[in-house]
Amino acid sequence: MPPLPFRIACWLCCVLVLAAVPRALAGQATSDGVGPPPGPRKAVGAEVGYSRSDLTGNDARQLKSRQGALTGVFLQMPLGGPLSLRPEVLFSLKGGRAQAPLDSTRTVPLEIELAYIEMPVLLRATIPGGRVRPTIFGGPAPSLQIGCDLQVVDPAQPDRATCGEADFTLFRDFDIGLVAGAGVEVRWPQSALALEARYNIGLRSLLNDFDVKNRAFGLVLALTF
Repeated sequence: MPPLPFRIACWLCCVLVLAAVPRALAGQATSDGVGPPPGPRKAVGAEVGYSRSDLTGNDARQLKSRQGALTGVFLQMPLGGPLSLRPEVLFSLKGGRAQAPLDSTRTVPLEIELAYIEMPVLLRATIPGGRVRPTIFGGPAPSLQIGCDLQVVDPAQPDRATCGEADFTLFRDFDIGLVAGAGVEVRWPQSALALEARYNIGLRSLLNDFDVKNRAFGLVLALTF
């Protein structure tokens, strides 16, 4: 499980997003129930979602995926036509499970939990239409590591430590990836609610001496208002 402060942050973001939905959508319908927005405008939003992450690369062997979370805020900026630019600031949990040697005779699962502040800059294209509109997006995603935990998953010898406490300084503090995805959004004159799927692949090894990169798939609920 993620450390308690990270779980609290995720739950707070979820509560804020869910609390904002009825307020943002109240009174949005026009007299005919549809109606286009008054015109392109800058907007802010919040998003929360589920992610499944693992590690990939030439030195990534005997690895398994782990569940994580995505929560954050964004700024939506129209560029003209169907295009818009969306910088985001996300709290993201990544990592995976590897097999680590316990002694000369056996190995045990080692859970690697990495927490990042991720800052994707996404170019988005929304297909014009009625209230329901498909959208695709992609762009770079630099991120700053803010947490690193290691846990030995062994009932006989359970152990947990931060990378610093374990004197394990191989993990880099900065990562950069590429994000691509698609979704569908429901629009009102002053707000939009979208369900999106995104794929994030790391471009830089997260270890100093090995080729191991982050990889994650996420499902995100985004509210623009």
